[in-house]
Amino acid sequence: MTPAQTYWYNLTTQSVQRADERPSEDTIGPFASAEEAEESPATLLEYARAWLESEESERYREMGAESDDGTDLV
Repeated sequence: MTPAQTYWYNLTTQSVQRADERPSEDTIGPFASAEEAEESPATLLEYARAWLESEESERYREMGAESDDGTDLV
């Protein structure tokens, strides 16, 4: 995958950018296709939800419960 063939998703503008448009700090990627970049926010949410439901997140959920300031992170 060369830089000209990669894509980034801009979280601020909610649009796909080609790698030659110099990704900013508001972008995630790289992705192999524009379609993959376009779907990336939904994919990241899916991964985050799966992690929150996993045993790996248990210790972090416990830490959040101990210092609960009323902020709902889920």
